[in-house]
Amino acid sequence: MDGDEVFGYTKVGFNGGPFVKLMLDKKQRFSITMELLYSQKGAQKKYPAPNGVRVALGDTAFFDTKNEGENTKFFYNLRTDYLEIPLVVHFEDPRSKVGIGIGITWGRLVYVKEMEHNFTRLSVNDTTWQIRGSRRIDQGSDPGRYKKNDWGFIADVHIPIYKGLKFNFRFQYSMAPFGKSRKFYNSTGNNPDEYVTRRPFHNTLTFRLIYSFNEKYMENTNYDRDGNRIGSKWIRDPEAMRW
Repeated sequence: MDGDEVFGYTKVGFNGGPFVKLMLDKKQRFSITMELLYSQKGAQKKYPAPNGVRVALGDTAFFDTKNEGENTKFFYNLRTDYLEIPLVVHFEDPRSKVGIGIGITWGRLVYVKEMEHNFTRLSVNDTTWQIRGSRRIDQGSDPGRYKKNDWGFIADVHIPIYKGLKFNFRFQYSMAPFGKSRKFYNSTGNNPDEYVTRRPFHNTLTFRLIYSFNEKYMENTNYDRDGNRIGSKWIRDPEAMRW
């Protein structure tokens, strides 16, 4: 998640579901896929924040002005689950069978859980008594905090493993902010008038195994003069998969 002042790919989630594939030419170099995925995204910070890291102003952080040492022990976790429908156009190299693709995706938000941990806050009467623990941020009290719909673009690579089994790497980024803008100020100070505004974008790397059930393969019998096979061992059977 870009725009939360939590840097790095530190949140792991599930991504999976069925897809359909349509060949677009007789040589089966171009194709288009449509998927129905359940995708988990989000952000988290599991380590103490060093001096200079910006902290959210008011909505996702408590800032203790009398115990500044506690302000470096802020932990944060956001989980956003989507039902996604990606549409991707692919090109596959006829010899290596390595494919690249570009496309767009639409996601519908189906679940949100936002937590902050190990926070410290002064009591109402401003004594030294403190609250420690965690809380779940109430999404219902802040309508529009995260949008119901998320549009994104996709860059995709797949590498053949064995027949219809492939390794898939995908980069995905939101086309527009998927939630409200937030104000952040420096954790080493406590001046609400000195802040920066950030907008949230999903920034996702996906590593998957994919398998196509309807692709039919045959052994590649094309060799060069030195007896080396030209291309991969298994190639699609053009007679079994007529365009």
